Amino acid sequence: MSCICHVAGEFPILGSLGIISANLRTNVDVVVTEGGLVLYGPAFGDLSISAYAPLSDNERNSLGCPARAGASFNWDRRYACDDTGGNIAVYFIPRGKIRSYKEGEVTGNITMTEIVRYPFFSASAGSGPATPYLIEDHVDAYNFSYSGGPIPISPSDATHEKSLSIFGGILPTGSRLYLQSFSWEYTPPNVPNVSYSFLFSYSENTP
Repeated sequence: MSCICHVAGEFPILGSLGIISANLRTNVDVVVTEGGLVLYGPAFGDLSISAYAPLSDNERNSLGCPARAGASFNWDRRYACDDTGGNIAVYFIPRGKIRSYKEGEVTGNITMTEIVRYPFFSASAGSGPATPYLIEDHVDAYNFSYSGGPIPISPSDATHEKSLSIFGGILPTGSRLYLQSFSWEYTPPNVPNVSYSFLFSYSENTP
């Protein structure tokens, strides 16, 4: 593939979906055995995305305090060797339910099953005694879902590969993505931001 270098505003999908940034970093695992056999595996890496997530008119009027929410998705990576083909097959195994949280009143696009709720506060006079302070509820939860844009999230993303059609033609055919984390953050009067982090794998030998 030849080098492509243009201004970020011309990058495919960025403008139309409100994506602020998208970054992919990868490398390939290579193992040399005692007998001199070279085993190579898939290209692994991380795909990170940040984007705007505009509120509805009603939410812009009703959500007056800073708020945030997030979820983490855990995966184990397991290897299997093919001594004849010189390949390393890789399996991604989910590790339990989605762990999630929220602080303050968040968008209606976010739902979760609450486990426990308790107050938290944030106060700092570093910028002067008139700096606002916050006292809100913190909720620890599971069964997280997000129905907003640009990429919705469902509980099934904790146990299955994530399909992203928006990157068709950019990521190589056969790429696999597994959601690692998601966050939503709102600081009035700014537009809320969302961030995604994915495990990336590319190989014909990844089951």
